[in-house]
Amino acid sequence: MDDKQFTVELAQTFQKNMAAIIDAVQVGIWQKGVRDLLNYSTDYGLGQKHGLQTLILKTGHKSAYVRLQWDSIMGSSPDDRQLVADAVQYAINELG
Repeated sequence: MDDKQFTVELAQTFQKNMAAIIDAVQVGIWQKGVRDLLNYSTDYGLGQKHGLQTLILKTGHKSAYVRLQWDSIMGSSPDDRQLVADAVQYAINELG
């Protein structure tokens, strides 16, 4: 993806999608009884050419890595949505 294709709107959509993942994991661990503020760190690349996008989620005692391809994070197909849902559930299980 070159600079001409990467717009601020695309960046905003990516950030919103990642924030939705963080929110879903926060709710999920809370429902499992982990009353901890979810912390996170990132290693994002600019588009698919950088491979996996990494989100590191942390509680006071545990951490989980959520690694997804750019296309899966940005996609709306059932397969993409399932990959994101699976990653969220994995993180909840690891942190909960």
